[in-house]
Amino acid sequence: MNNRHRRPGITGPVILISLGVIFLLNNMGFIELNLWDVIMRFWPILLIAIGLDILIGRRSAWGAAIAVVVVLALLAGGIVFFDNQAQWTYAAEKFEIPLGNVEEATISIDPALGYLLVDALPKGSNELLRGEVRPFSGEEIGKTVDISGTRATIDLRTEGVIVAPFFGGWSDQPSWDLALHPEVATDLIVDFGVGKVELDLQDLQIGEIHVEQGLGQMILLLPSADNMDINLDGGIGEIQVVIPEDVGVRIRAGVGIGNVLVPSDYTRDGDFYISPGYAAAENQIEMVIDLAIGSVQVR
Repeated sequence: MNNRHRRPGITGPVILISLGVIFLLNNMGFIELNLWDVIMRFWPILLIAIGLDILIGRRSAWGAAIAVVVVLALLAGGIVFFDNQAQWTYAAEKFEIPLGNVEEATISIDPALGYLLVDALPKGSNELLRGEVRPFSGEEIGKTVDISGTRATIDLRTEGVIVAPFFGGWSDQPSWDLALHPEVATDLIVDFGVGKVELDLQDLQIGEIHVEQGLGQMILLLPSADNMDINLDGGIGEIQVVIPEDVGVRIRAGVGIGNVLVPSDYTRDGDFYISPGYAAAENQIEMVIDLAIGSVQVR
């Protein structure tokens, strides 16, 4: 029987420590860096790092050192090379769905990756949904629209095999840019892979919001409304929620590794964070947030 002790990997701990230091310096204001943009640009290097760690990093101290050097060289080379490359651009696919007699809608959005922005159309618009998607190479956009009487069900999703510019950025402009009718009662369901989600719902009539995201940044601006059903579920990333001043909120927030930041006048009851005056507020919202690794910020 071979009882030879196998060395623990060093590449993974080095990456985690480095990310932790960057998070700390960023939160303390010593640096200004969008860490999630960096992660979204270079996350394939994390996969390379794990592979190298398994292949050679756990065999010896020299193997671990070589794995770390190779990963750092790839990261530096990627920054230098890809920052000088032109952005990948593809013809935008436009969506214009007429309002008709629709008064209620369930809208599902399922992008694989990129930057999703959702906000409101102007009041009085004759469209239920308007927007455009700039697909990555190999990405096809599927659309299903079912309108029955005054209710609509819309499903927009990524299809096909994507060959994405992983080292490029998508923080400058949305690759999915959608606007919804402000006077239609809407349930919004988002299932997102990798990237940035920004949901500006301040001028919309929202009943249910359910967002699942694998990796990246999620920003949610809520309207002044009552009895919304809000569930946010993330893997690795950052979740920011902006609460209107006239809304009382009760949040159940759980983070596996990371932190939850709420205003100083919120009270805590176990996993729940409660805004001042919640019980007497005319508009009350209950929210569930689950994040495996990262940070949740409520303001």
